[in-house]
Amino acid sequence: MIGIDDTDWEGGGCTTYVMYSFVKYLIKDGLINNIVGLPRLTRLNPYVPFKTRGNASLSIIINAKSENDATDYVELMNSLIDQMVKRVGKTSPGIAYVISDSINVDERLAWFYRKSVRDVVTLDLAQRVANKINARLMGGRGVIGALASLGFVPIDATYEFIAYRLEDEERPIIDPSDVKIWDRVTNPFTFLNIYEDQVLIEPHGPDPVLFGIRGDSPHHVLAMGNYLANKYNAVGWIIYITNQGTDEHRSHVNEPIPYRNIDLMGIITDIMFNERGHTQAILDEKQRVMAYRHLGISRELADCIGCLVQAWGGVKPNGNSSLYIEGMRVLHDRHIEVKNPRCPVCGGPMESAGRSGLLRCKRCGFQDKLPRILMPRNRWFLASPRASEYRHLMKPSERVGLEGLALYMPKPFLWVY
Repeated sequence: MIGIDDTDWEGGGCTTYVMYSFVKYLIKDGLINNIVGLPRLTRLNPYVPFKTRGNASLSIIINAKSENDATDYVELMNSLIDQMVKRVGKTSPGIAYVISDSINVDERLAWFYRKSVRDVVTLDLAQRVANKINARLMGGRGVIGALASLGFVPIDATYEFIAYRLEDEERPIIDPSDVKIWDRVTNPFTFLNIYEDQVLIEPHGPDPVLFGIRGDSPHHVLAMGNYLANKYNAVGWIIYITNQGTDEHRSHVNEPIPYRNIDLMGIITDIMFNERGHTQAILDEKQRVMAYRHLGISRELADCIGCLVQAWGGVKPNGNSSLYIEGMRVLHDRHIEVKNPRCPVCGGPMESAGRSGLLRCKRCGFQDKLPRILMPRNRWFLASPRASEYRHLMKPSERVGLEGLALYMPKPFLWVY
């Protein structure tokens, strides 16, 4: 098992492209059948301050005939990183690998993966875990993510078809109509393809990724991806199994721990908007919940003063440990409308007859002291960011009910080109 991380830099590069290049070398040498399953793309904690652009690490499982063959694979990966990576700025690539007679993942390694997705881990911790499980680390700080990726044992998973372009050529503009057609055809087995006329599958940075299509079925992402790859002249593509869109980063703890995703529950007592249009909600325990304007959920928050809510998101150490919201669920709506009953004689509308507390029928004149009707608004709902604002690990609502489906999907015969 070989894991890699931190091979991109501010001006370019992409860790998925390094893994793709490694797989292409295996194909060239006739060794593609030695790859077990699909290569794995693992996104780590999106709130750590020293993450790379997409905070992705990669790993692959290879059936090697001997320990010497296994170390040859590692040397090939190390050579590729030396050729492809510019060690500038904070770029510090690393490799982690385990040579074992079993495909089973050590529980201590799986624990390290879970901690890397939900918390902040140190290089020292990575080294101690590696020593206990006989894993070997090579390189710089990237060994943390590389080791974490080896521990990915999916309970829920998705797939991503990633197509690549030449970095020195201008990025082509993908026509929204192409994406809309395929989004309809592959629904619900792909997700987050397009939002109105905004294409969500294409990045905008200097990396070699042309586009990426995410979904619960490798066959659906392959169908859509292969069409677009041919139309927009991709130089190659690959399908990864991944933890994207699974909410794997949610820890469900309710303590405001910096750099972690947490859950809070409380009654919204106040709503404030700053000059930029960002929203700040105050819960009954004085906890601050922040929602950026571009998330598109400020209106729902503003209409929820007095509501019992569950909110989740990341915590930044800005002095008051505010929660920066990813989503919110209204658990109890306090809003109640008081209405007059209908006339018991003729069914006409009733109105107040003055300070006496009597109600009078507008139609027949009947008067009596009747009880009012309490009409709760009953607005229980889930407030999610607009599709263009989802982080890699956040589970889109259209995936609810499809969890774990990817684990039962057979590996496509054609998964790399």
